[in-house]
This record gives sequence, structure tokens and C-alpha cells, in this order.
Amino acid sequence: RLGYLGKVTDKISLGASYSPKVSMSKFDKYSGLFAESGKFDIPENYALGASIKATPDLLIAVDYQRINYAGVPSVGNPSSNIGGCMMGNYANCLGGSSGPGFGWKNVNVWKVGAEWQATPQWTLRAGVNVGTNPVPSADVTFNIVAPGVTTSHFTLGGTYAFSPKSELTFAYMYAPKQSVSGSSMFNAMMGPGAGGTETISMSQNSIGVQYAWRW
Repeated sequence: RLGYLGKVTDKISLGASYSPKVSMSKFDKYSGLFAESGKFDIPENYALGASIKATPDLLIAVDYQRINYAGVPSVGNPSSNIGGCMMGNYANCLGGSSGPGFGWKNVNVWKVGAEWQATPQWTLRAGVNVGTNPVPSADVTFNIVAPGVTTSHFTLGGTYAFSPKSELTFAYMYAPKQSVSGSSMFNAMMGPGAGGTETISMSQNSIGVQYAWRW
């Protein structure tokens, strides 16, 4: 991963990072499921960001990130590739070199956050994360096992400093329910009406608490 962080002025900082696709060792137990005999790499991604010291007590940050899921066959290959397997092309079968994947598309993610030093003891934070949906309707069936369709996240948090050497930090994240519907893969495999229309959805809540001390 390559990155840069620098101050443009006393109040403005800019940052950037880039990571190429990271080759991971294969999942041996899933060699008959994921494309390329269980290979599941980390996708290429890059980000740009800026932070602005709006006042001595208020920091605002804005980020843009691009995640290229489509460049990882086990994630980006369309699930319809399994149709080639049914025609006798073994490379299109589950686990094959061109086997079906989750069909995830590349996504763009925008983030805005704020940090306010409310008092010498209290630091309060809030943020919004909005991205594009990686799951197309044509790949709903395969994504039943990984319904990563949420596109928005809202966060609140803060830190209370008991002393210069100890502090308590808490955070809450809420991702509203998002759904994707599409024709079942079984309609193509077994005939019209065999699977009907399928819908996948997800919502999330997360709470974190951390205590830190220094010596």
C-alpha cells in the first residue's frame, strides 16, 4: 500500500492511498465453490481525502474511495457463468478458472465526518458513509450467502478523557435496511417459474467500547 498525507495550510490536510490487488493463498476447503480453485484475493482500491480545521475545536473530513471488486474472479465473475458448466465447459463450473462468482461490481464510496472538541474532556464524533451497491439483481441467488447490499452507514461516537493518560471511547454504527430483488438462477437452470423472484436484504447495528491508558 502506498500513501501520502500532507498539510497544505495550517487548516487543510490532504491524503491519498493506493493498494493493488493482493494475492491471497487459496481456501482449500472452498476449492469447489470459489472460482480459480478457491482463490479469494483482496481487491484493488484507492482513496483520496481531505480534512479541514473549520475552527480550533471542529475538524471536518471528506473521503472518496474506489474498490474494484470486479477484478477478483471469485467475487466479480457473474453467477450466470454456471450456464457454461451446464453446456459441458468445466472451466465455468463451481471452482473452475472461470467459475461463477458473486457478480459484484466496482463501487464508489463517499465519507463525511466531523470531530468536535466539546470540552477539554469530551471529544464528540459523527459520520456518514454512502456507497454504490455492488450486487446486481441478476446475481441475487448466489449472494444469498453474502448479501452485502447495504449502501449507507451512519456513525456516532466520542471519547472521554479521565486524565492525560486514560480515556474511554465509544462508537455506534447504523446501516439502514437495503434490498435487492431479481429473478432466481433456478429459472434459467430448471425452467421459468422454478425459482420465481428472490430478494436479499441487510441492515446492521454495531456498538464498540474501548478503554485506553498510557504510561
